[in-house]
Amino acid sequence: MNRRPAYWLAIVVFGSGAVCCSNACAAGPAPGAGAPQQTGVSAAGAAKSAPAKANSAVPAKGAPAPHTKFRPYDQIDRQLDGIAANRIAIPVDWKADSYLRWNLNAYYNPIQGQIHAESPDGESWVDLYGLEMFVWLDRAHDRAPWGVRDRSGAIHHPNISLPEAMVRYVIAPNRRNARNLRILGYRPVNNLPRAFTHIFPNEAPRGNGICMRVQYELNGSPVDEEFYGFMPATNAIPAQNNTTEYQSSLMLAHSIGAKSGKLESVRPLLGFIATSNEMNPAWVEQYQQIHQAQQRQEQQNIAQSWANIAIAKQLSAQTHASNEASIARAEAGLAQNRAQQNAARSSFSPGATQGPDGFDQYLRGTEHMQDQFGVVSDQYTDYNYHWTDGFGRYAHSDDPNFDPNRILNGGYQQMTPVRPGR
Repeated sequence: MNRRPAYWLAIVVFGSGAVCCSNACAAGPAPGAGAPQQTGVSAAGAAKSAPAKANSAVPAKGAPAPHTKFRPYDQIDRQLDGIAANRIAIPVDWKADSYLRWNLNAYYNPIQGQIHAESPDGESWVDLYGLEMFVWLDRAHDRAPWGVRDRSGAIHHPNISLPEAMVRYVIAPNRRNARNLRILGYRPVNNLPRAFTHIFPNEAPRGNGICMRVQYELNGSPVDEEFYGFMPATNAIPAQNNTTEYQSSLMLAHSIGAKSGKLESVRPLLGFIATSNEMNPAWVEQYQQIHQAQQRQEQQNIAQSWANIAIAKQLSAQTHASNEASIARAEAGLAQNRAQQNAARSSFSPGATQGPDGFDQYLRGTEHMQDQFGVVSDQYTDYNYHWTDGFGRYAHSDDPNFDPNRILNGGYQQMTPVRPGR
């Protein structure tokens, strides 16, 4: 397990926001400008005006009316006592919905979530998507199939690039029903995290950002939509058995869209809604406690797995040694039997002293043994020492120091061979 950067918890649900392009994403960098000046209720529930930000890619032209009123929309964690995980600011007449799902077995990325907010006429919208994490091993050890989400909650995709991550894991799954979907182009937006003063109040992470412009048809209307995402630098983590695990993530993934050529006119409003996202500190604290418990449990599972492997190797070695000893005894027994058979063949004759009883004993591998009461029985010659309690129960051993009375009840005594002539 590894320790993540401090900003990880802040964006684990979908630390999302928008730094919008002035035109199509393929047109090049957008000019710096401030967020639209608006009054009403902010994402935190307080009336305020948004200050201008240097180096932001949100255009100032076409800003909505200065008296647009907002209300907070809370994303509720229904699996965590109905607490609000985070909130965004939306116009009072807009509608929004969301989901948040936990997977307590997913020790890397335990939460999947999304928020969708749209205008009353359904002509424009903002979508905020969940964080995705990607893991893979070094080339010598990586064998898993690509593009599969494993039990850790992360997706196995070695050396994934930011454009590919956006297309495969954001655009394709979320616009699978769009007709005639086309990616018009994309451009870098490396200052993407700077727009999120609520999520990154101090220092924003470094990495690569992107804006992808797409067009498609939805319910017979043409749609323009821009998708944004940010990917920090890949982490290399030493792992067990001299392997290296690589970890990458796609964060701040979101989109702003509008029908019928309206995207340019509503871009400032949509960008303001997306960048208003902020986390609930109380929820973050509970999330951190749960996630740390997940990490500890996984560490214990890994340690136990390696302990089980060590035990299995030890048992395998013991079993191998036991099998080798059994094979050696069997081979020795076969050699002895062959020697006895050869001796029997060379010495047997019509005048031999071996009678029918002795020949039968030889064929069956038995000998006559007498118990403490003088009762004679046949016991196999595979063992050198025979014990009985005189009531039909026997114990056998090749160990001259073996005494069954130490482990069995019944007064066992050692049997004696029957003297010839009996």
